Amino acid sequence: MVHRLLQLSMLAFLTPAMFAQDFDLPTDPLEGRIVFEEKQCISCHSVGGFGGTAGPDLSRDYFFGSGLELASILWNHTPAMNRKFRQLRMDRPKLSEKEMLDLLGFLYYLRYLGEPGSVASGKRLIESKGCLSCHTIGGGNKDGVPDLRQIPRFSAPLNMVQAMWNHAPAMQKKIESNKVAYPTMSGEEAVDIAAYLQQASTAPTEQRSSPGNPRNGRMLFDKKKCSTCHVGEGKRRRIETGLVKMDLRKGVTEVASSMWNHGKDMFELMQRESIEWPMLQGNDMADIIAYIYFLGFEDKPGQSEEGLRVFKEKGCVECHEGSGGQAASLSSSSSLNSPFNMVQLMWNHASEMEDLLITQNKRWPELSSKEMRDLHAYLQRKTKK
Repeated sequence: MVHRLLQLSMLAFLTPAMFAQDFDLPTDPLEGRIVFEEKQCISCHSVGGFGGTAGPDLSRDYFFGSGLELASILWNHTPAMNRKFRQLRMDRPKLSEKEMLDLLGFLYYLRYLGEPGSVASGKRLIESKGCLSCHTIGGGNKDGVPDLRQIPRFSAPLNMVQAMWNHAPAMQKKIESNKVAYPTMSGEEAVDIAAYLQQASTAPTEQRSSPGNPRNGRMLFDKKKCSTCHVGEGKRRRIETGLVKMDLRKGVTEVASSMWNHGKDMFELMQRESIEWPMLQGNDMADIIAYIYFLGFEDKPGQSEEGLRVFKEKGCVECHEGSGGQAASLSSSSSLNSPFNMVQLMWNHASEMEDLLITQNKRWPELSSKEMRDLHAYLQRKTKK
């Protein structure tokens, strides 16, 4: 499964919403894979077809969402999971706050993976997209344009997109001089082209890229002047109104193609604004993509007043407050520093909670992601020291 991360592609331009400055971005979203395996999630669940079959494949679209959207799915699924634990005679795993964050981050990151491409389709696309009006395949370099057989073998579509990105200014001039159409492509087409070029090239395979470091990406987002036109975290900057909002439910190669298709307009804008085209080296592109991608993992702040309503309507107050409460009073609990601290505590408490609800003939209190956000806002205020 891990090798599929080498099939990452480029995230397109977007105008993300405002995000908190103190959002704790991961350095390696794949750390959650270790939790997924060590806590035996893989015994019941698969990811991309690898793993158990007792539970659903967690790489499906149904399991997409922000951190608390994923936590909501996990929480609402608790009774069914507990039944399966008992059936298989497995202990319910306990999680630390970091393990919960890593696990949810890993599940969120699964949307980031690409799919294998078709070499035959890629060959047809190289011809139909007009690539051979400038490039050759085995005919040597022509007018300073490289022979596609002599370029490095791309270990992933991401590497191809980065090479195209760095080549874009020169390519745009060549397109104009040759009077050919700017080649647009879908995500599937981008993967197919990368698959063909990998096979066609006789050069050594270039250095493989890592999945991307979101924290490095945050730094590069400013260093490479992305923030001149695009919004990242925190303080709002000037926004180019022609940008599209990304639907992260799309495969990452679809997102990559959106960026490339936008490249012509972007190049013209940067020329008008006298902005230097940002060249990307090594793992720069992977890091920037990972940073932007993880902006969608953070949830909007909840409303404390609404959280109090959830706390009462879902029956939390009956056990956690008052002299007759059958669970620990939250007034004496330590401060809930993050939503994932709350989710981790709820997860570890779930088995005892379900047993208590069964004896009281009460239903499991399902929570939407909004209710999760509001509940955390209320509990954070209540437990704050």
